[in-house]
Amino acid sequence: MTRVNSKVRNTSTLDIGMRRRLLLAGCAIVGASFAAVPARAQEQAPKQECLDTACTSALRGKVLDSSVAVKGARIAPNVEQEKPGEAGNIPFSISVDGEPVVESKKPEKPGAAPAKPAQVSAEKTPDRQRKADVGLSAVDIQVKFDGLDTKPVLNVSTTPVRRSYRVGEPVRFLATSNYPAFITRSEIRIFEGKDQVTETPAAVIPVAVNGEAGWVMPQTKNDETRFKYVLRVYDDKGRYDETMARPLARTDRELPPENQGKVTDAVAPGMGEDNTALRNIQIYGGAVTVYGRNVPEGYQVRALNDTIPIDPDHAFVMQRILPPGDHDVDVAVLGSLKGSALDFKRQINIPKNDWFYVALADLTVGKRFGDKNIETVRSGEYDDVYTKGRLAFYLKGKIKGQYLLTAAGDTGEDKLGNLFRGLDAKDPRQLLRRLDPNEFYPIYGDDSTVVDDAPTNGKFYVRLDRGDSHVMWGNYKAIIKGTEFMRSERALYGASGVYRSEATTPFGERKTEVTLYAAQPDTLPQRDEFLGTGGSAYFMRRQDITVGSETVTVEVRDSTTNQVIERRSLRYGEDYSFDYLQGMLILKRPLSSSTVTDSPVREGALGGNKVYLISQYEFTPLAGDLDGYVYGGRAQQWFDDKVRIGVTGMNENTGLANQQAYGADIQIRHSEKTFLEGEISHSKGPGFGSSRSTDGGLTLSDIDTTGTRNRAAVAWRAKGQVALEDITKSGMKGTVGAYYEQKQAGFSTLSDQISVDQRIWGAHADVDVTKDVKLNLTYDDFVESNARSEFDGRELGGRTKRKGTASVSKQLNEYWKASFGVSYIDISNPRASSIRKDGYNGSRVDLGVRLEYAPDADHTYYGFGQATVAYSGDLDRGDRIGVGSKFKLTDKIGLEGEVSYGETGVGALAAITYNPTADDSYYFGYRLDPDRAFDLERSYDLSGVDKGSIVFGARRKFDEYWSAYAENNYDLFGQRDSITKSYGVVYTPDKQWTVDGGFEAGTIQDDTIDPSTGLDRSDFDRKAVSLSVGYKDNDKITARVRGEARFEDSDDGTRDRNTYLFATGLNYKTNDNWRMLVNVDAVLSDSSSESSFRDGNYVEASFGYAYRPVDNDRLNALFKYTWLYDAPGENQVSAITGDEYGPSQRSHIMSADFTYDLFPWLSVGGKYGFRYGEVRQRLLEGDRDKFDEWQTSSAHLGIIRTDLHIVKNWDGLLEGRVLHMPEAKTTDFGALVALYRHVGENFKVGVGYNFGSFSDDLRDLTLNDQGVFLNVVGKF
Repeated sequence: MTRVNSKVRNTSTLDIGMRRRLLLAGCAIVGASFAAVPARAQEQAPKQECLDTACTSALRGKVLDSSVAVKGARIAPNVEQEKPGEAGNIPFSISVDGEPVVESKKPEKPGAAPAKPAQVSAEKTPDRQRKADVGLSAVDIQVKFDGLDTKPVLNVSTTPVRRSYRVGEPVRFLATSNYPAFITRSEIRIFEGKDQVTETPAAVIPVAVNGEAGWVMPQTKNDETRFKYVLRVYDDKGRYDETMARPLARTDRELPPENQGKVTDAVAPGMGEDNTALRNIQIYGGAVTVYGRNVPEGYQVRALNDTIPIDPDHAFVMQRILPPGDHDVDVAVLGSLKGSALDFKRQINIPKNDWFYVALADLTVGKRFGDKNIETVRSGEYDDVYTKGRLAFYLKGKIKGQYLLTAAGDTGEDKLGNLFRGLDAKDPRQLLRRLDPNEFYPIYGDDSTVVDDAPTNGKFYVRLDRGDSHVMWGNYKAIIKGTEFMRSERALYGASGVYRSEATTPFGERKTEVTLYAAQPDTLPQRDEFLGTGGSAYFMRRQDITVGSETVTVEVRDSTTNQVIERRSLRYGEDYSFDYLQGMLILKRPLSSSTVTDSPVREGALGGNKVYLISQYEFTPLAGDLDGYVYGGRAQQWFDDKVRIGVTGMNENTGLANQQAYGADIQIRHSEKTFLEGEISHSKGPGFGSSRSTDGGLTLSDIDTTGTRNRAAVAWRAKGQVALEDITKSGMKGTVGAYYEQKQAGFSTLSDQISVDQRIWGAHADVDVTKDVKLNLTYDDFVESNARSEFDGRELGGRTKRKGTASVSKQLNEYWKASFGVSYIDISNPRASSIRKDGYNGSRVDLGVRLEYAPDADHTYYGFGQATVAYSGDLDRGDRIGVGSKFKLTDKIGLEGEVSYGETGVGALAAITYNPTADDSYYFGYRLDPDRAFDLERSYDLSGVDKGSIVFGARRKFDEYWSAYAENNYDLFGQRDSITKSYGVVYTPDKQWTVDGGFEAGTIQDDTIDPSTGLDRSDFDRKAVSLSVGYKDNDKITARVRGEARFEDSDDGTRDRNTYLFATGLNYKTNDNWRMLVNVDAVLSDSSSESSFRDGNYVEASFGYAYRPVDNDRLNALFKYTWLYDAPGENQVSAITGDEYGPSQRSHIMSADFTYDLFPWLSVGGKYGFRYGEVRQRLLEGDRDKFDEWQTSSAHLGIIRTDLHIVKNWDGLLEGRVLHMPEAKTTDFGALVALYRHVGENFKVGVGYNFGSFSDDLRDLTLNDQGVFLNVVGKF
């Protein structure tokens, strides 16, 4: 990183100081003259005002503006606009270190020849560089270069930020990117709202990168008022990147004046934010950032040939990624006055190879000569020969300009065999690290800070990137896509490799893609399915979830066949937030349980397809380490851009979940809408089950895996579709397609659990017969075989579902639209009969009509009616009539409502949304669905009258300091009422303070009777609260407090559990020499049922003080007090020793250390430690999870140490130790001696002997440390 605002230093301080005082005095006189006699300057016509930048004090910045008079001077009025070639003619120049900051042209004498351009004398590159640095600092401009951080940014937005426009109104787009050096052309592509971004756009608008383009909102039908737009940029090889789609809408409303051309707080909307959906352009090189402040009013800043937007605080920032090589970074401050430009040039070299690294290695091998009988007394705790060590390093480097190597690791001090095991073992200390990552790197007594550039749940990370391809060892997501049956996204720790060819197809896919992974996981996958509740809060099945492991998607499924119609991935931060310890997901926008429908015939009261939230994540199991491994991968290849062949395989070996699966797929594509594809997959073994909930996770039903160890199953599918415009030139548009799918019993994947043989097929046709007439035909046929469960013998399967629909719609005129339809359904479900639920066995034929009236783009009114003309079995008649409306009350307020009445009762929908700004939203919704009482997916039945569900909430950013959200969701399902509440607030009053709090609560009041027991079902209450407070003063104080608690209570006591997690820390720099440290960490868990946290308590509180002088570091001293409470629970290891059957203890520990350098070759030090507490050992026989009685234990430890630098490469270490234990009435003496040999500049090797049997860690209660050791230390 190169900073240009470095202070100027020169040995000729007297000369420089004199010149600067004269310079400031001159500036003060000039400024005072203009401030005092403005009239005189106007009267003397031959003498123009000083238009040079030397007189513009607000532009000069820090170096020149030390005088009050100059600081207060204003920019001269704009008397005359500057023309090309003109400049002020007053001979005035200011120079610092021989370089003119600004210099006007000297006036030419009458008749003199034009002055020749000044010849720049040859200077050394460092001198030119230094003068450029000084010049940039003078105007508060900085240039930073980072050759190892190249994060491409691509975005597009309307400017100003708006969504709705009237017909004929111009729409302005701003396209932004930080890699224009790799872009040859760019365009904005506009689509109709119903179309995919892969289809033919409605308009294509060329636009310059970091420039603007315009489009005019067209006249459309009143039911076609929605648009969306993307930015697509191309490189010189035709590859392109593309942003995610943003919405546009046509409105007929007269927008308020403040909404027409209103300039938002964002000077350049979207700049600096990445909104990329598809990335194919290869980016390499380094990132150059130009930023500054104090730009005077009315001035512009240009850098790298682009004008940089200036914010209201007169500051600016821009970043560009440039390829390797030499580059001139031109920075100019431009005004409208004559001669009012400052121009600087900064020469930067972006190297092809760039490295940064730091490392520490420590290895000790020893042999203990302690009491051999300790193995008999404490089985498993004594090792005759031991090895322990620590490896910590960080490395990042760029190779040949296109490869990026990142590696990091910190094993901590541990046994050599455990150094590279995952850190997510069930250890209370690991839980605290997930609660507060700072606990992994404790900082004591110095001003260090930690930046984690290689995040991993393990101890080691290495990754080599080339473009989008990489090989790595560490924490990663194994993403398998391109297949329907074997889709998978798992967060693992192990080896991974991804290859994505630089060549792409015309549709933007990589021609070749290969993904391989292998891991020995310490986590298990979990898949939770939630039917949308209309709200935003969802409780996961598990807690203590691996950070960043989740994959969250929204799936729209057919209400009859359960086929996935649409799948959309959500992004963390933009679409949702996740509390990994609590297992809580909060959506940024509420999720309804079904989609809206415009079909003339409905299957249910509200119609539409079901909407599910799918959350797949990893969690740490309770039963200790997993003994197994997992590997898999996928490869796919496009041939001639028309045929894609892919193969997928995976193998899971984690005990009971052992599973093997593999498959192949093919796609033949003529266009985006004309294709043929097929897939076959094979699975063997149980795999993993999942969970499902209809109330946001308050109650969850586990779906057991259907696979078995000795049974293989196959699934295969085929699907084809033809776009009419691809096969006929008659002008008729639309698509015709069909599919077939078959799955055998026992087929099991993360998304499928098939218990009996299944077969489903269907066909569809969507045809625009004419411009105003559309035809829609669908048919689906689903059949299950009959079978019996291998576990309990109950009957399975036997379901059949057949459904066909036909509808035709006609646009009668500009405002009216009519639709007519017929539907046929024939279903059978033996399970519904067995539990006495009606509505799942029989057939029915319905006729329906729907009439819509859209007077303008903002209002739609509709009515519908349908009647059953034939039916059989226990299906209710589908008779229903209703009305509804959708309209925008204003550009920010939307209303929607529907009410209907039919055979099953009243159905109703109501929604109000208010979005005053992009950051603020308010919403209210009500939903009454009489059909949900018959839903087989619900684990509870309706008792009483269903009053529907109500949700209301808000998200509000009050100002730059406060933001908050709140939501309440009430589900009034007869005598079973549930309430979910979620609240959160973020407060950042300044750069020092940050406060983040959240509260979630869920309550079920269930007055129904459980038919299996005849008893009332139990009420249930869940509350989760979290609060974090951070304070950081760069000079003195860094403090943090974070606490989380979860309380679950049920009337029958079967679901009771309480969990508390707390971490706090304070680092206080009392002065340059003294530092204070305070830490408190706690994990408390109490559960009467299965939980993500085992029962057990761990609390450690510490206070430390350090003396580390800056000017003279001969003396260093540390003091620390610790209070420890460690009570390992079932299957937990000790938080101190790491032993599975470690003792429980309550202790006060105090220590004081000092080191003093008597001579450069001799240092002395001392340590005093004191521990007072109670300890109890585990029982030697019987249940090892139980303890004996508490016993008082105290100890005094004294150490005197001498470090001796003997000769050039030899060091000696001598320690004397004494351990006094009053309760045992013993005093043990010990000594430790070691001799080290330096090998080169980075290594030293030592051998020593510990004559005592005790450790210098008073928390370690095992006496087994006597013996010889070999120690190797390396530093880089």
